[in-house]
Amino acid sequence: MAVEHRRAPAVGHYRALLDTATGETATADRIIARAPLDGDTATAATAAKATAATTTATGAATPGRIAAAVAHARLLTHTPARGGLDALRAAGFTDPQIVTVSQTVAFVNHQMQLAAGLALLATGDSGTGTDPGAPSTTVAGGPRYTTDVLTWRPAIRPLAPGELGEEHRAALAGKARVDTPYFRTLGHDLGILAVRTAIDLAAFTAEGGLPRAERELAATAVSLYNGCVYCASVHARLTARLHGDPAPVRRFLAYGSTAVLGRRWKLITRLATGLAPVPATAAEADVEALRELGLTELALVDLVHCAAFFGWANRLMLSLGSVEGEDQEHEGRQATE
Repeated sequence: MAVEHRRAPAVGHYRALLDTATGETATADRIIARAPLDGDTATAATAAKATAATTTATGAATPGRIAAAVAHARLLTHTPARGGLDALRAAGFTDPQIVTVSQTVAFVNHQMQLAAGLALLATGDSGTGTDPGAPSTTVAGGPRYTTDVLTWRPAIRPLAPGELGEEHRAALAGKARVDTPYFRTLGHDLGILAVRTAIDLAAFTAEGGLPRAERELAATAVSLYNGCVYCASVHARLTARLHGDPAPVRRFLAYGSTAVLGRRWKLITRLATGLAPVPATAAEADVEALRELGLTELALVDLVHCAAFFGWANRLMLSLGSVEGEDQEHEGRQATE
């Protein structure tokens, strides 16, 4: 993922960890060169067929499991709305291991986007090597995006409420999360869940800085870019409620970057969506325009944190489950392309 985001310091950091974990350097060399890894290909489905024979009953890090994990990471990094779990299952990953791998992919995407955003605020350069003069990233809305309450269906079994211990309940930080299948699915990896909850609450509820409605607007914008229908629904509703007027939010869902939003919201959504691509395309001009409107450095840091966090949240929602009826809609779109 560090390679895909073009973040050289992160490539060196994770390469050193991988070399230590495997006891060799060839795997890292092939990943950095984007060379095949025991059947690793661009699609998870093909990787699943190629890696099934190399799986061990103990779940050891065989070449087949590594190939499946790398295929999953690349797919979820570049096309999160088309992610799937077939390759991981075929390679012998258990439900808790699938949650851990998806959490890892989602977190590192968040980390890379956060680093790009903070570097942009500090130096005017995101460090991704993209053209600072290129057009800003845009998002397309459409009828599938809504403020209606939707149903998310997990692709793997969530923990039952009776399986949650006190540590799970503390990590979930509230009854609403305990009652939600999504968060109980994340409960398969308690350590990551606890950290994720803390980062989520800090990014979206810390006092001062960017108003909460605009933090939720950033979350909505990134969700539109990544194609997370469920996330867009939840955070568009929050934006509308906190802002007090649902009309601009509905326009944004319907028309994306071309919606009439007012200059401040237009620039907030532009910077947020500029951090969503891999690698990030946000430019110094996006930041300077917001500074000219009076956004403080604290508000800009909040905006970067909220946008980057949804590089994490969207990928979990999209890889570990689906919106009820979304699969059929996707198949219908594919048939006409």
